[in-house]
Amino acid sequence: MEPEKEKWINDVLGSVDDLQRAEPSPFLFASIRNRIAEKAAPVRLPMRTVWLAAASFGLLVVLNWQAASGRLASAPADASELNTVVTDLNLYPATNQLYDVWSGPNY
Repeated sequence: MEPEKEKWINDVLGSVDDLQRAEPSPFLFASIRNRIAEKAAPVRLPMRTVWLAAASFGLLVVLNWQAASGRLASAPADASELNTVVTDLNLYPATNQLYDVWSGPNY
């Protein structure tokens, strides 16, 4: 290792030698212990909020059940309509060849 770099590393590591350990307040532990021991006031929600949450959850369950059972599914599309869309948007490739074999450095 280079002597300049080694000297710089030793200077940086030696710069913390004069620092003193931080001392906490003598009452810090007692105040933390008191906060833990204090009972938090129970949170009370209005009944309207509880019923609204329950109704929302119930509606979500019903909609998921209907979607899974197929009640909300649209009518099946006509095969000719699908073919028209596929050809108009060029979704089918002209060939089954994924890559041009003779292009670039691949030959």
